[in-house]
Amino acid sequence: MNYSVIVLAAGRGSRTNLDYNKVFYTFENGQTVLNKSLSVFLSDEDCKQVVLVCADYEKDYVIENYLYDSRIQVVTGGQTRQDSVYNGLQIVDQDYVMIHDGARPFVEKKWILDLKHSLETEDACLLMVPSVDTTKIVVDGYVKESLERKLVYHAQTPQCFKTNLIKECHRLARNKQVQATDDAQLVEWFSKARVKVVLSSFTNKKITLPEDLKG
Repeated sequence: MNYSVIVLAAGRGSRTNLDYNKVFYTFENGQTVLNKSLSVFLSDEDCKQVVLVCADYEKDYVIENYLYDSRIQVVTGGQTRQDSVYNGLQIVDQDYVMIHDGARPFVEKKWILDLKHSLETEDACLLMVPSVDTTKIVVDGYVKESLERKLVYHAQTPQCFKTNLIKECHRLARNKQVQATDDAQLVEWFSKARVKVVLSSFTNKKITLPEDLKG
């Protein structure tokens, strides 16, 4: 199954205590967070296009250092994550697209294969992990209710869609000026498509805190 992937690298991540974009952090093996995030897709022959979304002030640096594969194209991000995805979608040229956080470098090839398998029968799917903690709804500092733990999952990326579907959902969200917490939520809001869950692992973590940089 041929697909494009949008890799989002326009954020900063101040909670890592770095004075530069965390996707440019170099692990001990000499590979940056962004290199590692890109590698799983570049190693897949079904990946025909990589849309790398970066901040405008970092675009020259990204072009100089990350255009090492002919499939990679660079796009400038927007004010929000959702704006950045929208910008990336404008040049996607495959019928299916994966959307991935560049700061989530530990995604594994086996999960990409599982996502592609789901796309054979589904219009939308994403990586998720079941919650291991009790989750509660809190209003004004007080617990309102506890959620049934077996029904609570944590969303990850990649999140995968038929390109026409997610483009239309982003267009509608842009017209209505609403912001979702992830791309799958836009499908929930603006389509009747069901979003299939593909199980992954907590090892598919997003670089957020200094300890995450230890690999």
